[in-house]
Formats: sequence, structure tokens, C-alpha cells
Amino acid sequence: MTLLRYAGCALMLGFLGPAWAINKCTDAAGKVSFQDAPCTGQGEQIEVRPAIEGATPIQPPRSTAKEGAFGPSWQRKHHLQTQAIPQARAAIERNQQECVAQPEEVITNAGPLRRSTLPSGSMFAQDRAASDASSKAACNVRTEELRRQLKVLEDELAKL
Repeated sequence: MTLLRYAGCALMLGFLGPAWAINKCTDAAGKVSFQDAPCTGQGEQIEVRPAIEGATPIQPPRSTAKEGAFGPSWQRKHHLQTQAIPQARAAIERNQQECVAQPEEVITNAGPLRRSTLPSGSMFAQDRAASDASSKAACNVRTEELRRQLKVLEDELAKL
């Protein structure tokens, strides 16, 4: 139980924001001194807080040395040229092939419900046309997204 009390006290002390009052005092000769007791003459109170609360991380200084032959920018450029851009182009082509092949799969998987076996005015043909239009729109959206990604990669390569 005492361990629990100690933990509770430590937690409560952690929530208290530590601050110390320091007094900046000036004597008759104009000499400035700092003390924790109140000033007897002229002075002002300064509130001091630990630097940890408002500290910002220091960024390491950028190296002024030149990048080597196989430095980070060369590695990124090489990756873009050999892997990222070719893979993005292949993804666009694969997506377009899947979009073209998709309606054929619907026809082959239609089973016994063929156009010739259905009565005229069937909802099957209308439903199929609606699903074809929605899948075509989804394919176009995906293709445009892949083209945007490719453009971003090509722009990055052009900047390097």
C-alpha cells in the first residue's frame, strides 16, 4: 500500500509545474544581484521555469561537405529511373488491361442466363449495362490516380 501512495505522490508532483521565483535586486551603488529572498531595496521578481517544457529539438547542422558519387540524391535518382517509374507505368498498363478484360469475364461467368434465354425486356441486360458503366468509371478513376502518381515521380526525377 505504501508503494501505491508513493506512486500517487510522485504522480501529483509531476503535474505541478515547477517554477522558482528569483528576485533581481539593485543596491544603492547600482550593483545587481540575484537572490531567492525578497529584495530589501529596489528590485523585481523574475519567474523561472525549466527549459525542458519549451525546448525545441535542435536540427543537426547540414553538412557543408559535397555529396559523394553515390550519395542520397544519386540513389534516389537511380531508384526512380530503374524501379519506381517503370513500376508505375506497368501498373497503369496492368490496370488498363484489367479494365478491358473485365466485361469479358462477366460474359463468361453469366452461366445459363444468356441474352438468348431471357425474355425480352429483361432486367438482366439493364443491370449488366449499369454495372458495366460503373466498373468502367471505377477503372477510369483508378487509371487517373495511377497517372497522377507517375507524374509526381517524373517531376521528382526532373528536379534531381
